[in-house]
Amino acid sequence: MRTLMIALLVALAFGVLAGCGNDAEAATGYVPGQTVEAYNYVHGGYVGQAVVQTNSDGSLQATLDEAFLPHTLGIVDLEDDEWNEGNTVFYVQRGNEVRVAKHIAYNGTNYTGVRVGEGAMSYVAADDEGNPVGGKDLELIILRSEANMRAYWQSIGNGGFEIFTEFGGTPMPVTTTSYGSVYKRGSTYWNFGLGWQGNIDAVEEAAQEHGVSFALDEMNRRDDDNLWELADAVTAATLSDFPDYFGVIQMAAARLKIQ
Repeated sequence: MRTLMIALLVALAFGVLAGCGNDAEAATGYVPGQTVEAYNYVHGGYVGQAVVQTNSDGSLQATLDEAFLPHTLGIVDLEDDEWNEGNTVFYVQRGNEVRVAKHIAYNGTNYTGVRVGEGAMSYVAADDEGNPVGGKDLELIILRSEANMRAYWQSIGNGGFEIFTEFGGTPMPVTTTSYGSVYKRGSTYWNFGLGWQGNIDAVEEAAQEHGVSFALDEMNRRDDDNLWELADAVTAATLSDFPDYFGVIQMAAARLKIQ
């Protein structure tokens, strides 16, 4: 399903850009001095953001980032005295239990963590006593639309996600994670080898050097060195979900004005 969504979004962006390029007399490039942005679900568990700007000559400059979702923002440490099995729930990641606060609030609305199956959990709406009453998973609500993802992005950067040691207790705004930031840029997430930042730099450079008018079937990973190709152009990126990130750039670039 996620692959189909990405394919449709990439096809839409590609179609818009290709359509503009067919009018050779009217279209000479992007209008300088623009800034646009786009948001989409990336890498199986994050909100991706692309900010695309045009320089004075109309050339592209792209900046990518990702926001951690509630299942990461809610992580707590049972070694701390304030947390215990009674006020946390857990999910299993790579065979390990990950504990998160049972009671949270997002933009002033209370949610309670519940177990789902053997190794998963979900934040659902809570009643006036902190009991789960909603059947809609908070992360699915966030990911339902680009508008919701944009609102989430802005909210968590301003303390809009809070955790509680008990329902009705003192709210604790989440402004950091175990990686440092609530966003990946500037954090310690995957900070070895080429890493997250090196790969993201490579995706951005690919868009800036080769443009964004590539269909999903033109994005291929080479078997010998894991480098991604855009048609015949070889990038320096090796991360597994290159099409996710490049696709968000394409979404943003499709909103640029052409001259």
